[in-house]
Amino acid sequence: MAISELQPELFARFSQVLKHNKLHHAFLFSGGFGAMEMAIWLAQSRFCSDLKNRLPCGQCRECRLVAANDFTDLHLVSPDGQTIKTQQIRDLLLTFSQSGFETNRQVVIIDGAEKLHVNAANALLKSIEEPESEIYIFLLTASENMVLETIKSRAQVITFPSQSQFIQNYLEQKGTLKTDASIISEVVTSLPEAEELAADKVFLESVKQLDKFTKALASNADDALLQIMQLAPLFKDKRLQGLSFNILAIFFVKRRQPKWAQNVFTAQKYWRANVNFQASLEKIILG
Repeated sequence: MAISELQPELFARFSQVLKHNKLHHAFLFSGGFGAMEMAIWLAQSRFCSDLKNRLPCGQCRECRLVAANDFTDLHLVSPDGQTIKTQQIRDLLLTFSQSGFETNRQVVIIDGAEKLHVNAANALLKSIEEPESEIYIFLLTASENMVLETIKSRAQVITFPSQSQFIQNYLEQKGTLKTDASIISEVVTSLPEAEELAADKVFLESVKQLDKFTKALASNADDALLQIMQLAPLFKDKRLQGLSFNILAIFFVKRRQPKWAQNVFTAQKYWRANVNFQASLEKIILG
């Protein structure tokens, strides 16, 4: 999926930056979802041979090589084991002392910036502060709080909305009710899976019944037990049973009922130990 679809708001924002030729030389992309795609797209904008209103065409030789991480003046750095080592950055700095091989520009993408060894980060700082040539550095992290402050303070920090927020927005735009879209976005790991659940009438009805159960439990345990008897036949599918525990936990957390949320995790353990679904649900009430 294109970056224009993954992060439409940030795509529009950076499109304006490129059109006005105002791209900063150092960014920290925080959040992970779509960050690499954005960095690649911006790298293409530095090398594209057929720019359209200063935006990369995506089709020329340079754009295709950048997308394949096979362009001479694009450097991708990632952790070597548990950290990005000092020697990796020193090797990178050697290339900074030269202009690019194919152009006068170079682009560096550092994936996992929170794993920069402190000495590696210090070695990188001067290049961020005083680049020797036309160099653009994109630091990517899913854990901004673990990135060294010296790095954060010298780069423009851009926060990327989470995958769950993207999925929720996408489903809502496609006509899924906001409440359903919110739940689906928190229990799936991919957009195709989200689209599948949003189109599954049995799943959507199951979500409604789980919601009723949590409300009944808050007021009357006996009513909640009756709800379980009505719920169980809806969840014949093993995958749906597994999702139901996650959905119940989400409902309880949102309603600030941590005791019941904890009971859900206990019930889920019983279910995973092959206790039948209805008996496992009853553990939520009985503790």
